Amino acid sequence: MTRPTNRRAIAALTAILSLAATITQAADVRGAAPPPLAPPVLAEDFSSGWYLRGDVTASLFRRPAARYLDSVNFAPAEWVDLRDTRGSTVFGGGLGAGFKYKWFRLDATLDLRSTARFSGFAPPEGNWGYVGPLPVPAREDRFGVTGQTALLNVYADLGTFSGVTPYIGAGIGMSRLAASSYVSTPVPAAAGLGELTVTPTLAATVKWNLTFAAMAGLTVDITPQTKLDLGYRYLHMGGLRFADTGGGAYRTTVAAHEFRIGLRYMFGDGLGPAGP
Repeated sequence: MTRPTNRRAIAALTAILSLAATITQAADVRGAAPPPLAPPVLAEDFSSGWYLRGDVTASLFRRPAARYLDSVNFAPAEWVDLRDTRGSTVFGGGLGAGFKYKWFRLDATLDLRSTARFSGFAPPEGNWGYVGPLPVPAREDRFGVTGQTALLNVYADLGTFSGVTPYIGAGIGMSRLAASSYVSTPVPAAAGLGELTVTPTLAATVKWNLTFAAMAGLTVDITPQTKLDLGYRYLHMGGLRFADTGGGAYRTTVAAHEFRIGLRYMFGDGLGPAGP
């Protein structure tokens, strides 16, 4: 009787130990710590991505190099420099669209300007070596130049300091130049000797040129999406050559120092953090 009793006791003990082991394993599974979560992916902030811009521009036209050639009234015909040339200040505006990623920006802009007045003094009879009764110079020549530009621009932002970001940039594109309203007016002493005002009828007054720009400025954060842009741009629009129906020809350089104030509106697009 002893041996069967021992066997039953051993079997019961084995079953109890097996049940305890199963319960322990189940408790371990239920109490196991969950795996660590991946860090959250944050949406892109509004300082990177696509943007629209609008600008108001004051253009101070650089002192131009201007010449004229009159193949009818002066012989032999040769180019004559205008002296003490001047270019006026005009205002205009522009629109553009672009993209920003971290410190890099790229945009395309279209700018329109009002007509600038160019002027300079001409000698009597087209000859700065003239000796005679007429004064030297004898005339003031004036004409208008209208410049419209389309540019592709790149910028490098130089870091943000208390919401202010300085930048530099460069642009390349095309300009459409048009001349108008040429008038040659005698100075008072020449008018007293019978010289008359001349207003030639112009022809071939439009030219398209390759155009270059260099920029620098500051971006000021108004809101995370809205930026105030205060900038300077040197714009070289090339040369303008035009003619009149009486046989005259004219040419001038067109370049301006421009001061711009504008707004940029940013659209976030999830491309990554705006910082470096």
